[in-house]
Amino acid sequence: MSPAYDPHRPLSAEELEALVARLRRGELGPVTGPFETLVGYRVGHDPEHGTHLELEVAEQHLSHYGIAHGGVTLVLLDTVGGVACFFRTPGLHRIATISLACNFVRAVERGRVVATARLVHVGGSVAHVTMSLHERDFDGPLLATGSAAYRLFRARP
Repeated sequence: MSPAYDPHRPLSAEELEALVARLRRGELGPVTGPFETLVGYRVGHDPEHGTHLELEVAEQHLSHYGIAHGGVTLVLLDTVGGVACFFRTPGLHRIATISLACNFVRAVERGRVVATARLVHVGGSVAHVTMSLHERDFDGPLLATGSAAYRLFRARP
Protein backbone atom coordinates (compact mmCIF):
# COMPACT_ATOMS: atom_id res chain seq x y z
CA MET A 1 0.00 0.00 0.00
CA SER A 2 1.31 3.43 -0.79
CA PRO A 3 2.18 5.59 2.24
CA ALA A 4 -0.38 8.29 1.41
CA TYR A 5 -4.06 7.37 1.35
CA ASP A 6 -5.86 8.87 -1.61
CA PRO A 7 -9.61 9.08 -0.90
CA HIS A 8 -10.31 9.49 -4.62
CA ARG A 9 -8.82 6.12 -5.53
CA PRO A 10 -10.57 2.90 -4.42
CA LEU A 11 -8.56 0.38 -2.44
CA SER A 12 -7.84 -3.07 -3.79
CA ALA A 13 -8.52 -6.10 -1.58
CA GLU A 14 -4.80 -6.28 -0.71
CA GLU A 15 -4.62 -2.57 0.17
CA LEU A 16 -7.78 -2.87 2.27
CA GLU A 17 -6.30 -5.83 4.17
CA ALA A 18 -3.08 -3.88 4.80
CA LEU A 19 -5.09 -0.87 6.00
CA VAL A 20 -7.06 -2.99 8.48
CA ALA A 21 -3.79 -4.53 9.72
CA ARG A 22 -2.37 -1.03 10.34
CA LEU A 23 -5.59 -0.08 12.11
CA ARG A 24 -5.29 -3.13 14.40
CA ARG A 25 -1.74 -2.13 15.30
CA GLY A 26 -2.81 1.43 16.09
CA GLU A 27 -0.61 2.92 13.36
CA LEU A 28 -3.22 5.16 11.76
CA GLY A 29 -4.21 8.69 12.68
CA PRO A 30 -7.75 9.90 11.99
CA VAL A 31 -9.36 7.36 9.66
CA THR A 32 -12.54 9.28 8.83
CA GLY A 33 -11.05 12.75 8.38
CA PRO A 34 -10.92 15.92 10.48
CA PHE A 35 -14.39 15.31 11.94
CA GLU A 36 -12.96 12.35 13.87
CA THR A 37 -10.57 14.69 15.67
CA LEU A 38 -13.29 17.28 16.29
CA VAL A 39 -15.66 14.79 17.95
CA GLY A 40 -12.85 12.80 19.56
CA TYR A 41 -13.74 9.22 18.65
CA ARG A 42 -11.15 6.64 17.66
CA VAL A 43 -11.58 3.89 15.08
CA GLY A 44 -10.40 0.48 16.23
CA HIS A 45 -10.43 -3.09 15.01
CA ASP A 46 -10.07 -6.43 16.73
CA PRO A 47 -10.71 -9.99 15.52
CA GLU A 48 -13.66 -10.68 17.85
CA HIS A 49 -15.63 -7.43 17.46
CA GLY A 50 -14.42 -6.16 14.09
CA THR A 51 -14.31 -2.47 13.31
CA HIS A 52 -15.58 -0.28 16.14
CA LEU A 53 -15.47 3.26 17.48
CA GLU A 54 -14.53 4.38 20.97
CA LEU A 55 -15.31 7.74 22.53
CA GLU A 56 -14.59 9.18 25.94
CA VAL A 57 -17.77 11.20 26.50
CA ALA A 58 -16.72 14.51 28.08
CA GLU A 59 -18.03 18.00 28.80
CA GLN A 60 -18.07 19.09 25.13
CA HIS A 61 -20.44 16.21 24.23
CA LEU A 62 -23.07 17.06 26.86
CA SER A 63 -26.39 18.80 26.45
CA HIS A 64 -27.79 21.22 29.01
CA TYR A 65 -29.30 18.16 30.73
CA GLY A 66 -25.84 16.86 31.64
CA ILE A 67 -26.03 13.86 29.30
CA ALA A 68 -24.60 13.42 25.82
CA HIS A 69 -26.50 15.22 23.09
CA GLY A 70 -28.45 12.72 20.93
CA GLY A 71 -26.42 13.85 17.93
CA VAL A 72 -23.32 12.28 19.50
CA THR A 73 -25.04 8.89 19.51
CA LEU A 74 -26.19 9.35 15.91
CA VAL A 75 -22.69 10.34 14.78
CA LEU A 76 -21.14 7.27 16.40
CA LEU A 77 -23.71 4.85 14.98
CA ASP A 78 -23.63 6.35 11.48
CA THR A 79 -19.84 6.49 11.41
CA VAL A 80 -19.26 2.95 12.66
CA GLY A 81 -21.73 1.66 10.05
CA GLY A 82 -19.98 3.48 7.23
CA VAL A 83 -16.50 2.51 8.40
CA ALA A 84 -17.56 -1.14 8.69
CA CYS A 85 -18.84 -1.03 5.08
CA PHE A 86 -15.65 0.58 3.86
CA PHE A 87 -13.31 -1.88 5.59
CA ARG A 88 -15.28 -4.91 4.41
CA THR A 89 -15.89 -3.89 0.78
CA PRO A 90 -12.90 -3.59 -1.57
CA GLY A 91 -13.06 -1.23 -4.53
CA LEU A 92 -15.16 1.54 -2.98
CA HIS A 93 -14.63 5.12 -4.05
CA ARG A 94 -16.80 6.53 -1.24
CA ILE A 95 -19.89 5.86 0.88
CA ALA A 96 -22.96 7.99 1.61
CA THR A 97 -25.71 7.40 4.15
CA ILE A 98 -29.10 6.81 2.56
CA SER A 99 -31.08 6.31 5.76
CA LEU A 100 -30.36 6.05 9.47
CA ALA A 101 -32.72 4.94 12.24
CA CYS A 102 -31.86 5.02 15.92
CA ASN A 103 -33.41 3.68 19.10
CA PHE A 104 -32.17 5.54 22.17
CA VAL A 105 -32.24 2.95 24.95
CA ARG A 106 -30.47 4.75 27.80
CA ALA A 107 -28.96 8.17 28.37
CA VAL A 108 -25.29 8.42 27.42
CA GLU A 109 -23.32 9.81 30.34
CA ARG A 110 -19.68 10.80 30.78
CA GLY A 111 -17.21 7.97 30.28
CA ARG A 112 -16.17 5.50 27.61
CA VAL A 113 -18.64 4.24 25.01
CA VAL A 114 -18.08 1.71 22.23
CA ALA A 115 -19.98 1.53 18.92
CA THR A 116 -20.05 -1.65 16.84
CA ALA A 117 -21.56 -2.59 13.48
CA ARG A 118 -22.70 -5.74 11.71
CA LEU A 119 -23.12 -5.87 7.95
CA VAL A 120 -26.49 -7.42 7.20
CA HIS A 121 -26.26 -7.26 3.40
CA VAL A 122 -23.84 -5.79 0.89
CA GLY A 123 -25.18 -5.50 -2.64
CA GLY A 124 -23.85 -3.87 -5.76
CA SER A 125 -24.70 -0.31 -4.73
CA VAL A 126 -26.36 -0.48 -1.29
CA ALA A 127 -25.31 -1.99 2.04
CA HIS A 128 -27.53 -2.57 5.07
CA VAL A 129 -25.95 -2.42 8.52
CA THR A 130 -27.07 -2.73 12.15
CA MET A 131 -25.17 -0.91 14.86
CA SER A 132 -25.08 -0.74 18.65
CA LEU A 133 -23.64 1.59 21.27
CA HIS A 134 -22.52 0.25 24.65
CA GLU A 135 -21.34 1.83 27.86
CA ARG A 136 -17.69 1.14 28.85
CA ASP A 137 -16.94 -1.87 26.62
CA PHE A 138 -18.38 -4.30 24.08
CA ASP A 139 -20.46 -6.12 26.70
CA GLY A 140 -21.47 -3.03 28.69
CA PRO A 141 -25.04 -1.84 29.08
CA LEU A 142 -26.78 -1.13 25.79
CA LEU A 143 -27.26 2.59 25.17
CA ALA A 144 -28.64 2.67 21.62
CA THR A 145 -29.22 0.58 18.52
CA GLY A 146 -29.38 1.66 14.92
CA SER A 147 -29.89 0.46 11.39
CA ALA A 148 -28.78 2.15 8.22
CA ALA A 149 -28.53 1.87 4.49
CA TYR A 150 -25.42 3.17 2.74
CA ARG A 151 -24.92 3.98 -0.93
CA LEU A 152 -21.71 2.34 -2.14
CA PHE A 153 -19.87 4.24 -4.84
CA ARG A 154 -17.58 1.83 -6.61
CA ALA A 155 -14.76 2.75 -8.92
CA ARG A 156 -15.66 2.86 -12.58
CA PRO A 157 -13.52 0.65 -14.80
